[in-house]
Amino acid sequence: MATERIKVGFIGCGGISRMYADIYAGLADIAQVVAVADLVDDLAENRRQVLTDAYASEAYRARARAPFGRSDEVRAAEQKVAEAAEAAAKTTIRKYRSHEELLQDDEVQAIILLTTPTVRLEPTIAAAESGCHIFTQGPMARSVEEADAMATAVQKAGVKFHSQCGARYPRGMVLARRAVESGKLGQIGSARVELNWYRPQTYYRGWHGTWDGEGGGAAFHHGRYILDPFLWVVNSPVVELFAYAGPMLRQVEHESLSQAVVRFANGATGSIHASLLNHRQPLTPEGRIEILGYDAALLVGEEYYLNDNGVLGGRGNYWQADTAFGSSDNPAALKALESLRAEVESIPERASEEYQSRLFLETIANDTEPLVPIDVPRHHVEVVRAIYKSAAEGQPVTLPLDKNDPFYSSSGRLTHGVKRAER
Repeated sequence: MATERIKVGFIGCGGISRMYADIYAGLADIAQVVAVADLVDDLAENRRQVLTDAYASEAYRARARAPFGRSDEVRAAEQKVAEAAEAAAKTTIRKYRSHEELLQDDEVQAIILLTTPTVRLEPTIAAAESGCHIFTQGPMARSVEEADAMATAVQKAGVKFHSQCGARYPRGMVLARRAVESGKLGQIGSARVELNWYRPQTYYRGWHGTWDGEGGGAAFHHGRYILDPFLWVVNSPVVELFAYAGPMLRQVEHESLSQAVVRFANGATGSIHASLLNHRQPLTPEGRIEILGYDAALLVGEEYYLNDNGVLGGRGNYWQADTAFGSSDNPAALKALESLRAEVESIPERASEEYQSRLFLETIANDTEPLVPIDVPRHHVEVVRAIYKSAAEGQPVTLPLDKNDPFYSSSGRLTHGVKRAER
């Protein structure tokens, strides 16, 4: 493992970067933010100061924790964090006005791309061409055309790429993937997924709710937190779908609700339900996956939790996925599936925002491949674009999308228009 800390640059200093300032303070043992960039100088200056303060605070807390470590190893690790954070706090973080300027900084080895969903393409390609590793907020891209261009640049450059989706990484989700991959469910007959979130009309301000700012709604910007893991777990691409989608009960340009019937390459059928209209109630999980096999079935319930302080956007916010297996007539299959739990014991039950970023950094430090390949977030983009095409045209859609199709690019859009909520 590399001993030198990975030097990181933030591109985009808007609201989400506040969370990443906290995350990277907690990652001082493996990485250090040395540069920030934003078109708005005041935002870049603010994030530079916030990062410096976060490092100073982390150094203080690590020194306070060190004497109480339960072993020499734990105490030494806390001391290492304290020294790294203290050094980072004393280092002047450089400020730039664009991603082009930041990528000319020879010290930067990896970028954290924190721009709005429709601004992923140019910074990713430029970073790859400069040899920088890339962590980007999700979704990966606003169109299949952009996702393919990004994937080509990443693969050509041989750099590491991670599209943010912390819901992939809790133990229960990895277990679900392992169960399907093992074949212990038997032949898959059905796979369905639900996003059950709630976004009031007041949420849609600024770039939220717009095609040019958000790129899509329930199935795209929000839906990735369950659709992306779902596609990874099923491990068979969607090859056909028929969908309804639109701005139900909300005044938005894209959709607040998407519903699709799908067929997978392995012959299974299923459904995708992505809703931002679900009022919270105890019997409905925020995310739900159900897969029915010949020998057994699995069910995943997914939730997102705030950290112990109840602060939205903290490094300790985490995803949890609880996976259960069942079989009506094959006890041996059920026993075999339950045995898989032992294989994933080392994976955290709760996958924090910090944990996801550490996984990315460890692929750089150890020169390893990411747990989830770039094909998964890329396929999420294509499935969503196919949902929009089907809803707009009222016809089934086959995948992959043709490169001449307007829905392969970002020009294809739902044409329902902005509707007022019914009273």
